[in-house]
Amino acid sequence: MSSFGLLTLGTQSLQANQTALAVTGQNISNVNTEGYTRQRPVFESREGQGGVLIDDIDRVADAFLNRQIWADSSTYSSYDIFEDFANELDNLMASDVTSISTAMDDYFGALQTAVDDPVSLPNRELFLAQSESLVQRFNDLDANIRRQNDTINGRLESYVSAVNSIAGHIAQLNEDISIQQASGEVSSELLDQRDAKLEELSTYVGFTTLDQPSGEVSVFIGNGEPLVVGLSTSPLSTMLGPADSSQLSIGIQTGNSVGDITNQLSGGKIGGVLEYREDILGSSLDELGRIALVFADSMNEQHQKGVDLNGDAGGLMFTDINTSQAVADRLLAERDNASQVTGGVTINDVSALYASEYSLDFNNSGGFTLTRESDGQRWTNTSLTEEAVRTDVDQDGEFFLDSLSGEMTLRIDGFTMTLDTAGIFGTSDSFIMRPTRNAASEIDSVLNQASLLALAAPLATSEDSGNTGTGSVGVSITDVEYAELAAVTGEMTPPFDITFQTPLEVVGALANVGTASNLTVADYDVFSTIVYPLTITEDGAGNFDISDSAVPANTLSGVALTGSQLDLSASFGITLDISGVVAGSGESFTVQHDSSTDVGFYEFVDGDGDRLVGQFVSGQSIALQGFEVTIDNLPSINDTFSVNLNTDGVSDNRNALLLSDLQFAKTVEGASFQDKYGQNVERVGTQASVAQVNAQAGKSVLDSNKELRSSIAGVNLDEEAAKLVQFQQAYQASAQIIRASQTIFDTLLQSI
Repeated sequence: MSSFGLLTLGTQSLQANQTALAVTGQNISNVNTEGYTRQRPVFESREGQGGVLIDDIDRVADAFLNRQIWADSSTYSSYDIFEDFANELDNLMASDVTSISTAMDDYFGALQTAVDDPVSLPNRELFLAQSESLVQRFNDLDANIRRQNDTINGRLESYVSAVNSIAGHIAQLNEDISIQQASGEVSSELLDQRDAKLEELSTYVGFTTLDQPSGEVSVFIGNGEPLVVGLSTSPLSTMLGPADSSQLSIGIQTGNSVGDITNQLSGGKIGGVLEYREDILGSSLDELGRIALVFADSMNEQHQKGVDLNGDAGGLMFTDINTSQAVADRLLAERDNASQVTGGVTINDVSALYASEYSLDFNNSGGFTLTRESDGQRWTNTSLTEEAVRTDVDQDGEFFLDSLSGEMTLRIDGFTMTLDTAGIFGTSDSFIMRPTRNAASEIDSVLNQASLLALAAPLATSEDSGNTGTGSVGVSITDVEYAELAAVTGEMTPPFDITFQTPLEVVGALANVGTASNLTVADYDVFSTIVYPLTITEDGAGNFDISDSAVPANTLSGVALTGSQLDLSASFGITLDISGVVAGSGESFTVQHDSSTDVGFYEFVDGDGDRLVGQFVSGQSIALQGFEVTIDNLPSINDTFSVNLNTDGVSDNRNALLLSDLQFAKTVEGASFQDKYGQNVERVGTQASVAQVNAQAGKSVLDSNKELRSSIAGVNLDEEAAKLVQFQQAYQASAQIIRASQTIFDTLLQSI
């Protein structure tokens, strides 16, 4: 090889190692640069020519690992923000300062003081004060939870702005990279910057990427919605929810239109706050509202069954659960509906309510689908019972729909929804129903005078001083309209007396007519109108004539046997079996109360002469119009009791006791008010704990993958120092080659 060739080899080697030294220096200088990917010179021997050159400078990056880190970062950010909000709500609901359960303890504690001394006005005032305090606690907790919704709205606006900014940077980097690639050179630093922006984007929202041959990368979110395509971006925006303007939705601009993609987004901070709002925030408000509804309604109902210090019937303690405003606020129509609708949701039965949101969607076949969002239960117009008249919808599972006139009524899960429009329902109209969502903010105390507390029962019982049995009589109100119901002619109206009768027996000349047995009272309403003894006479033709002892007597003639049975249920309320009848005997026998001391029947008689007789069963409640009577233990046959109007109920606490009993009554889905509240706190706490575990696991996976990436793509100073020495020595050796070639060349010149 000539000296000239040796010089070329030395020069090429010098240049290659100089470049390698520069690359190594670049790595060392960026050892602390976030997101920097180390570079590696690629030496290549010159084929057929000898020498060496730097064929390329590799960027030591693992594309698959980067994508995994972006996915892990998105997952962790989602869990982390979810945990933050869930912990805040858990602390809010569990704290004694804000807890509904604590306020209820104080409320029922104050009620107990009124139970102990119902005459005391200070005790009554204390109870009213605690009632106001409980209402305020409901209102405040509801407001505090809703403030989380305001915080989420603010976060979404901030996150959307950040995503748009990052998307703009990615598009600009795409342009810069594509220009460099077109010229044959791509800056590793630009690729690092783009990867860093993609990793930053992953903290806000989950996405997928697609590499383009031009070096650009396209970014897609949701169900394939393009956020970045080449050099262009599709900006995100926040907008009012389609039905609920208090909740922001997220839209993406495509051309001149903006599409709602809120339900498509997942991962990152955006996905985390949307999931929290959907899974915890709304359901917590629904549960809190259901407790408020059941509490207010049950307290109101029981209070109206009592009488106050003025002797008047009790009124409402808390706001009526079906005010016109409350009814209207429970129904939301989507903004893009074709029809303009008025309507509302009326609560019929608080015990049947679910703590859930419902969606109603009309379809192009003239039908509809109703969905209970809490568990996904769905009904269609074919799975429910359709009524021909709107007013006939009075049971759960029934509906009325007139598409032409724009009228609809639907009853489900303890509430009734009504819709009315001037035209027809649109084929894509959608509505949201929230039967319980607003109740905790709407509840208010409407009773502000201690004397109006209806702690006494409106009816009282008394017993005759000569009673000898162990029997006792109690009376309770079952309907707040009891006074009007009981005042109807023919109904048992207080005051009335309660006496007792012995069992019935059959006596008389039975020799010619056989035997009578199996006497049964078939109709107690008819039985109550008969005065015993009852005379039954064979009419000479095998039929029977019957008369009682009333004045004038109730009579019936020519009654034939049905087989062996004499059926007198329609006129006398009884049936009995007769066997061995001899036609034409003309004999008679008597049905009367026997002479024992056993109690067979009770008898109620009021001042209007209305009479009610029934079979006596100790402890059984006897339902009347708006109230019920219970006879316990065993009265004697001659005992007498009375049910009277409570005209002196000042010291009576019977209705207060019933109000107090509501604390532990299983009124909310098989649980008491406080038990259900505790279950809700436990549910939120569990979800917060799960989110914490998921966040910790996600952080661990993310850190592990980042460490793996650092070991592959990060700068190792020990390794770079070794390479620095290696390339420096090669550089010096290359210089020696050049010097040697120069010496040879000089020697050659001198020899000439």
